[in-house]
Amino acid sequence: MLEQEVHMRVRPFFWLLLAASCIGVLIFAANWQAHVPAVMQVHVEQQPSASANYTRIHLHLADEQGLPIEAAQIVSQANMTNMNMVSNQSSIRYLGQGNYVAQLRLYMAGPWLITIQAHADGFDTPHQTLFVEVQ
Repeated sequence: MLEQEVHMRVRPFFWLLLAASCIGVLIFAANWQAHVPAVMQVHVEQQPSASANYTRIHLHLADEQGLPIEAAQIVSQANMTNMNMVSNQSSIRYLGQGNYVAQLRLYMAGPWLITIQAHADGFDTPHQTLFVEVQ
């Protein structure tokens, strides 16, 4: 009897399917970025504020382990709750070690709602809202 060798052949379609799947996984892994939660602590220096002065807001940004976030873009806006009045931030300054200070000019006496957002690469965007009564 003649012994025949049995060879299994994988069809080219399945090789192409395997290659396309591997390339797809690599592209997905290269483009997917995990965003880490960031912690933002905020406090207002002057309370109650006077309408002629700037209101200073101190911020501290850190990651979950408490390490400071140093390259953040801080955006703040103040809206008067009983009138259609908006005050954008006058200045923002980085103090070091994840500490920032924002100065807002709240022009009129009354209730103001201050919204603060911090944008940093690789982190979620934390935001906080403060209620300030200007006298």
